[in-house]
Amino acid sequence: MANVSVAAEWQLLYNRYYRKPELYQMPWKHVDLARNKVAAAPFGGPLAVIRDDSKIVQLHGESALRKLRLFSSSGQLLADTVWRNPGGRLIGMSWTDDHTLVCIVQDGTVYRYDVHAHLIEPNLSLGKECFESNVADCAFWGNGVVCITEANQLFCIADFKNPNAVKLADPGIVEPPRCMAVIEPQYTVSGNVEVLLSVGDGGEEDAAVLAVEEDGVQRLGGEMLRGPLQKMVVSRDGKWLASFTHDGRLLVTTSDLTDVIIERECEVRELCCELDWKLKFEM
Repeated sequence: MANVSVAAEWQLLYNRYYRKPELYQMPWKHVDLARNKVAAAPFGGPLAVIRDDSKIVQLHGESALRKLRLFSSSGQLLADTVWRNPGGRLIGMSWTDDHTLVCIVQDGTVYRYDVHAHLIEPNLSLGKECFESNVADCAFWGNGVVCITEANQLFCIADFKNPNAVKLADPGIVEPPRCMAVIEPQYTVSGNVEVLLSVGDGGEEDAAVLAVEEDGVQRLGGEMLRGPLQKMVVSRDGKWLASFTHDGRLLVTTSDLTDVIIERECEVRELCCELDWKLKFEM
């Protein structure tokens, strides 16, 4: 086999070079991430894996019963349990800061599990309106979540230790947003969660990001965007917004979309990988 140049492993991003070496292989078997929903706890914590019920998948001899499986970050099975929870399709799941796994289903019911895959009672609810409208998507942060319904209304649980669902301001949109991101309450001026919604049908004139809080909606972006955003991720300190544009650009801006920090052509029109903030940008 021909030797591969070490320099070819490094990629320039802004003014830094990065590479992603494989440190070790995961010992788990028959885990295809493309066929599963996966939630990874921060700081090398456990991984939660469950078959994605929104996809048609071939079972390859495995049981038709869906299992929620918890692994260590190195791929060792910690615990598993059969998923028998009612409420419709699993919309999203995430780990809280105290390593509680939070799972939200279509009717707005919130199921919680500990690291041993034991269900924590009682179950929570996002309220009657979520139950009637169905949850379409959700975005998590440390100990909270924001959900958007099929009627494009936003609901928030700011702290699962005090799980009161609050309805945010009406974003006033008819079509669902292209993507959603959250700025945590500790990084906003108001001290409340701020939800970013990418809206627009593809044209430059109507493309924008709506910043939705409990008390109002603000339109951000303007001419900077040159079209709708397909994916957004907020940095962990709430200062930066990384996004993938409709025309194949990687765009890094301030979280209020007033200044562009990085703009790079990716030479692709479809987002084929998830943006993340494991890379540290030193401005």
